[in-house]
Amino acid sequence: MELLKVLMAGILGTVLMTAFSYAVSRMKSQQFREPRLLNMILRRSTYDMNPSNNSFLGWVVHFSIGVILMTLFYILHLTFSFNISFLAILIYGISAGVLSILSWHLMLTISPNSPDFILREFYLQLLIAHILFAMGAAIFIF
Repeated sequence: MELLKVLMAGILGTVLMTAFSYAVSRMKSQQFREPRLLNMILRRSTYDMNPSNNSFLGWVVHFSIGVILMTLFYILHLTFSFNISFLAILIYGISAGVLSILSWHLMLTISPNSPDFILREFYLQLLIAHILFAMGAAIFIF
């Protein structure tokens, strides 16, 4: 039962953060949509993949990472027995956002012909999106 809650929380958190990223992408007229960016990076990688920008593969990778992040949060909660408070969720969201920014920076740095967009704005929206991810997921699971 707990595994199902963690899975659903990861999916809900990812839906919330992705909706935010899509909204910011539209408002800023920038490409901040993570599933599409993942497809672009996969297509430009040295692996024999050629997903289109709208391929399902980017969505699977994106949601898998969301479930992994939620699982990590749950394991931390069990290991350290901390209370789920607004502060704990905020700290986790910021931590997940920083981890995401570092991961995206690495992917964009090593990817040939990286997508062209304003990194500072992308990273800021990633940070906010991950705080929303943590809040949405934590509300569902706890």
